[in-house]
Amino acid sequence: MPKLRQAGIAATLLAVALACCTTWRPVNAFLFTFSDAAFCFALLAALGGNRLAPRPFGRLSAMWFLGLALLLAGLLIGSVAHGDPLRWIIVAAQYNFALALVPMVMLGLPPAAATRQAQALVLGVVGMEAFGICAYLWLRGSYEAAKILGAEFITGEHRLGAFMADANWNASMIAMTLPFVLYLHRVQRLGHVAAAGAVSILAAGTLFSGSVTGVLSTAAAGLLFLIVAGGGRSLRLALPLLLLGGIVVTSNLGVPAAFERRVLGALEEQDLARAGTFTGRVALMQEAWTIVDGTTLVGLGADQYRVVSRFQAPVHNVYLLLWAEGGLAAALGWILMLLVPLAIGLARLRTDRLAAALGLAVLLPFYGFTLAAPHMYARSWIVPVLAAVAIMASRQLPQRREAPHPD
Repeated sequence: MPKLRQAGIAATLLAVALACCTTWRPVNAFLFTFSDAAFCFALLAALGGNRLAPRPFGRLSAMWFLGLALLLAGLLIGSVAHGDPLRWIIVAAQYNFALALVPMVMLGLPPAAATRQAQALVLGVVGMEAFGICAYLWLRGSYEAAKILGAEFITGEHRLGAFMADANWNASMIAMTLPFVLYLHRVQRLGHVAAAGAVSILAAGTLFSGSVTGVLSTAAAGLLFLIVAGGGRSLRLALPLLLLGGIVVTSNLGVPAAFERRVLGALEEQDLARAGTFTGRVALMQEAWTIVDGTTLVGLGADQYRVVSRFQAPVHNVYLLLWAEGGLAAALGWILMLLVPLAIGLARLRTDRLAAALGLAVLLPFYGFTLAAPHMYARSWIVPVLAAVAIMASRQLPQRREAPHPD
């Protein structure tokens, strides 16, 4: 049994580390990645070792699963009434895997494994960004040459999508990972040099992604962590890097062309229309508001928004998309779920500001991207949130200032 338990922990850590590699799939046509396969092995090990957490969020688990039930029920009603019930099965399976099974696995590990999950996440994302930047420079930002590394590794606009297959989603992963680097450095689980290197790589990855939302989310996440956590250790790490980054950006020294065109141009001219897809997303949201007028009770059905949209694409706003496809019940279910980690983070403020700072700083970009993404059942979205919840849940006692967390 101890061997099975250790194998389950190892599989979970591997799954967390690979969560950012959404293009690593046994079959490209299906959203089932090698990370998902590792989660499945960890799930079997947890079942065999009686380590599965049926109430992953403690007393708030009922609220979480009620939200999930509302979301799925709304989509089901819409699919039966207007859409394709078979498509609902696929979408429901994805949501159940991401929002039910993965939390049971990640939050069912021993408290001592919480920090190791955070370290695995940082290792995976920083490793992906380092490889992506090197590949980008080696291939000179060529979209065609990068196809050998996976779909949209480098986008047609010469932005770094890495193994996320999308430059904006790559930037979102960076934004949610930065607080983990700051936290691990603060609790002395990541050395000063390693932390500085990790922050530098993540910052460079943000530049190469050329994402306005990503830049703002990453900056906001880091700032929120520093404000909530307090203390000088994180500032001593952040200030020199911020100064160096400011010099690089303002001097245009080595700044990727996509970042200069999309981000700096939009910020300098205060014109978000220059930020690539912003105008198109606004048009999709304007259309969505006209669609949801008729879907309050019964939605269009799972994945049916693109069918009725004149743009033939889903709106990049989870709330509007769920409202349109699953009615108001699905949207309210999603909101109900989002309140659970927020409640945990706010409650932890009283006993452990560092853990609370981590949780709130991870949630900030996650919440931001819910306004800029379609369905968010890809595990890359939820894994950073759950890794932060695991740390918040594992820290039960107040911590002395600047002291490392015990494992």
